[in-house]
Amino acid sequence: MKVFTEKLHNELLLKLDELERNYDPLMLTDSRLSTITETIDQIKEKLKTHRFPAEEDEIHYFKKVLPETLALYFYYSDKMERDRIVRLDSDIYKYKFHDRIFSQAENFRAEHNIFCEYFRDGKTDMDNFYFLRISPINRETKYPVIRILHPSTPPLHCELLAKHIAYNKLEFESKIIIAEEKETFSSLKTGRSKLKWTARQIDIIELGYALKEARAFNDGNASLNEIFRCFKEAFDFDTGSTSRIFQDIIRRKANSPLFLDLLKQKLLERIDDFLN
Repeated sequence: MKVFTEKLHNELLLKLDELERNYDPLMLTDSRLSTITETIDQIKEKLKTHRFPAEEDEIHYFKKVLPETLALYFYYSDKMERDRIVRLDSDIYKYKFHDRIFSQAENFRAEHNIFCEYFRDGKTDMDNFYFLRISPINRETKYPVIRILHPSTPPLHCELLAKHIAYNKLEFESKIIIAEEKETFSSLKTGRSKLKWTARQIDIIELGYALKEARAFNDGNASLNEIFRCFKEAFDFDTGSTSRIFQDIIRRKANSPLFLDLLKQKLLERIDDFLN
């Protein structure tokens, strides 16, 4: 089930990336949400009859695997609204949207404070209670679920975790957007320009993949596309075909030092200079 879901998830990310690249705000229809729902429907059908070999497998699936895919539904439900608001280019609508996103995240954390802290702190002692379908909380708690969730499959807290991931990501992005708008205004006012990447193309690709694997952005939820899109905007640099260049990094690993090795060396030299 894990392999099946992760395969569909990765295929879904590619489809969404393609839709993002070809996004036309003038089009009245937006197929991103329906594309996500189609993938979740496939997972739902398989889950109806799937039996996990052990409780540990079921817990891992509903805690670590499925929420990442379900989160895309909640995330894009709001992101599509944000894309439409960007088209309107209205400061009032932008303010109302960001305010709603902040309130949504804050209210969710307040309502589910114990669970959010449990997940944030990386605890596992209540996993049987939260992420097993036979848990009493899933039999006794009445709660509204959207149509993509079958009542006999994902536990309640699998959906809650998906919302938590999506709301945190939206909140983080709103903070970034607001900060960038302030910085853009400040740059225009002072005449300051952006930083420009002047190292090699392969170096920035190596850095991006390393930061992704280190879960350095959005609690590890940022995709490679998001990271490199941020690099492109921040450093005025075209990263090119990131996957092809990463293959070059793999091939040369044994023959030449990586950019990260150089960064580590320079940092240690700086620390030594400071200490001496």
